[in-house]
Amino acid sequence: MRLFVAADLPDSVLDALVETQAALRECVAGRYVAPDSLHVTLAFLGSVEASRIPVLADALEEACAGLTPFDVTTAGLGSFGRRAQTTLWQGFTASDEFVHLAKCVRRELADRGFSFDSKTFLPHVTLMRKADIRSGVLPMPSIASGTISTVTLFKSDLSGPFPVYEPLHRTELPAN
Repeated sequence: MRLFVAADLPDSVLDALVETQAALRECVAGRYVAPDSLHVTLAFLGSVEASRIPVLADALEEACAGLTPFDVTTAGLGSFGRRAQTTLWQGFTASDEFVHLAKCVRRELADRGFSFDSKTFLPHVTLMRKADIRSGVLPMPSIASGTISTVTLFKSDLSGPFPVYEPLHRTELPAN
């Protein structure tokens, strides 16, 4: 099964991201990510045997054990790829805690023998795929703050017309 680990977003941040998507719809063509699929990927694992899910769950519990919930604030828009078929995303203001969370999760995954996409972590939420931004006209994104307090292991099903993400294991960041 195709798996990834993500930070769950608070409602205040999700609301702002949906507002940004609504503003984008007025000037950018492309495939929009469904609001219930918005997340920040901490590690993309790809294909993993179902029998390894308990080991993944243990890795997430260990990675999050010494961490506490932290505040984030959305920031500007960015893109990956060509301007005619780009992935359009919204980022976050500099957050050492976000980077530290990703590092802890990735370290525990690596220690248990899991492979994952090892690109440098850039906290962002994908808003659109195959976006055409050649006009260069993009709206101001909606800005919001909230607290990251949960990390989730997701199964990703790409067999239908849209990706479907199923949570397999949630880990709370313990409060002090």
